[in-house]
Amino acid sequence: MCNSLVEQEEGSTLAAMSCDICCIEPHFCRDCCCILCCKTVNSSYGGYSYIKCEAVVSEGFSCGHVAHLNCALQTYMAGIVGGSIGLDAEYYCRRCDARTDLVPHVMRLIQTSEYIDSPDEIEKVLNIGVCILRGSQRTEAKGLQNRIELAMKKLRSGTIPEDIWKTEEDISPISTGVYPAINATIKVTASQDIFDDRKSLPHVVSKSSDYQNESQKLDIEIECVLQALQRSQKAEYKLAEERLLSEKNYLQNLCQQLDKERLALGRHTKRAKTDALQSAVSKMMDQIKQEFAKLKDMEKVANGFGRTSRCILKEHFGLEIED
Repeated sequence: MCNSLVEQEEGSTLAAMSCDICCIEPHFCRDCCCILCCKTVNSSYGGYSYIKCEAVVSEGFSCGHVAHLNCALQTYMAGIVGGSIGLDAEYYCRRCDARTDLVPHVMRLIQTSEYIDSPDEIEKVLNIGVCILRGSQRTEAKGLQNRIELAMKKLRSGTIPEDIWKTEEDISPISTGVYPAINATIKVTASQDIFDDRKSLPHVVSKSSDYQNESQKLDIEIECVLQALQRSQKAEYKLAEERLLSEKNYLQNLCQQLDKERLALGRHTKRAKTDALQSAVSKMMDQIKQEFAKLKDMEKVANGFGRTSRCILKEHFGLEIED
């Protein structure tokens, strides 16, 4: 058993399958060598930099091969990949062709970062998470990406590592005693009045009264929101472009086919053949009318996805809009 992965192996319920492909290569160890680059994986910080395929390949046996996440991302075996593989925040094992959801791994990256003191190391860990999630259409993946990017912005702006995951709810109101000028204008007659006055103070004021720090945090949050909005709009534009052009090309092909059918109809004089061609032409014309109507519906996205009927978005763009 490879010493670098002893803890992980002990927690596994399935034995790794025997492999007569990559494992017969000299100096290759399935437990500690990346299946893509053949170099040793690093188990520091919980082994955040690699993924192990736990897919069941036969009864009682799992795949057990590992890969650097960076290698998998660079070779389009992880993250967001189109085409025949079609990955969405997933990992595709080259050995057994199984897919692994990487969202739980990204969540572990966040947990790992909370125990690291070095800002540089934290950024390395979180950057892998961003690379895995970037471009995902999954709701939970988008939420995680926004959360990680906000934390990285805070880290780069000088926020101490232990505070980068704190949200507005973690910021407590300050005591009224910090502001004598305010207290001088407020007549407090009971303890309940004091409590009410405390609640009325600005929500963004921290215990240290560091307005500049709070202002920077707000700037970061707003910037992240605007960036997320921009990415969302770009994704919507790309989807609309792909679907509209696809429908246009389909219509053009139908029209070309209709012209061919009409030419063929003009050349035939036999009644049986003519009737069959007329029927085909009639059906094709009906189909073209339907496709033109469909295209007109699709063009309503010109007003924005938010103003487009849910039925149109679902039927023609494959989007499920939540209430």
